[in-house]
Amino acid sequence: MSTKERTDRIRQQDTKRQQNKRDRDAAHAERVGAEKTKITTYRGTRADLELMQQVGGFEERDEVITLAIRYMAGLARRDPAAFLAAMDPRNPA
Repeated sequence: MSTKERTDRIRQQDTKRQQNKRDRDAAHAERVGAEKTKITTYRGTRADLELMQQVGGFEERDEVITLAIRYMAGLARRDPAAFLAAMDPRNPA
């Protein structure tokens, strides 16, 4: 077997492996009801997200956003007044 044949074979294996991964990821996203949302953030918000990511030791910014939303939703269910106070744009926290 020559080097070229091996390279082509490896390339085909890599292509198949990557396609299988994309298929698994798509199936998982469908199972859990994933949906992409595009948001616009400004410099201060990005700095806040980066700080939260570093302090929490999270690899992805999406995880920080998801956990923050889930936490705030839980707060809204448990204590609506505390939720409203936390969401007040004039809150100095």
